Amino acid sequence: MYPTLNFDELYASARSGCVLLERASVGRVWMQGRDRLDLLHRMSTNDMTGMALNTVRQTVLTNHLGRIVDCVEVLNLPDGALLLTSPDQSGAVRAWLARHVFFQDDVQLRDTTAEMDQLLLLGAGADKVAELLFAGATLPGLQQVVQVGEVLVAHMDAGGRCGFELIGPVAAVSAVRAQAMAAGVLPAPASLLHLLRVEAGAAGAGAEISSVYIPLEVGLWPAVSFSKGCYIGQEIIARMESRGRLAKTLVGLQSKLELVPGAELVAPDATRGIVTSSAYSPRFGWIALALLKPAAANPGTQVIAEQGAARISAQVVPIPFGR
Repeated sequence: MYPTLNFDELYASARSGCVLLERASVGRVWMQGRDRLDLLHRMSTNDMTGMALNTVRQTVLTNHLGRIVDCVEVLNLPDGALLLTSPDQSGAVRAWLARHVFFQDDVQLRDTTAEMDQLLLLGAGADKVAELLFAGATLPGLQQVVQVGEVLVAHMDAGGRCGFELIGPVAAVSAVRAQAMAAGVLPAPASLLHLLRVEAGAAGAGAEISSVYIPLEVGLWPAVSFSKGCYIGQEIIARMESRGRLAKTLVGLQSKLELVPGAELVAPDATRGIVTSSAYSPRFGWIALALLKPAAANPGTQVIAEQGAARISAQVVPIPFGR
């Protein structure tokens, strides 16, 4: 039997040790063909040319308005590329890419979400657990991936924190899960990963990663190249960057009460914003991510959240929280 830990204890374990999170809901699209990276290069924000084998790179698929279709992690493997999409978005991502395959392109796309399973080792001790689970294998460096038997071991960012994504056929991942549990790694709920993401100030699926927003507005700057060639939506994104004129920007908020996603924010200059994600942190109390006009986004600014009849005061703080 494993000890029953409360949420605060799991939170502490995620910071100082290692926890195991279920990631089956992440979408997985398999790309093959010599032009697979070329297609991604002309369809997304990052520079996908010359991507080394067995590396991981984040990029954002955008539409003609520069708005987000999805933010994906690309695992470039010897026989293809595996795209990790937002939960329940693998079909939409596959269809979006398929619409833009030219007749001469050598690209094949397959939704492999149902065929595979995925786990995440997260925490300061995740590397030691990975070494135990995959004894004898050379583990990947950050933003790299190796295949150990049937399982892909990807050392990468997960919600603003480094971890090991373990991806493979359902039976193979089930065996790894059993090994991890036998080694004493504690399972953690998705709500813990959500909290850690909010603390890190990282954009999340269905919240900041949304067709309403442009990648720069929600902090996805590292996934955008400003020196690459054309892609869908590039003109709008490049113009925003060159002029330094974002319509809105991602900020952190702290308050004494819960801020509900979707709540409207009123800044001192009467401009409005919106709460996009929120969580209760054992370290920081009630925290949230929000989008505000840049002029209202300075740390220390007091804003009011309008939640029905309630008006809740919150303060803009730097992200990640505790920085």
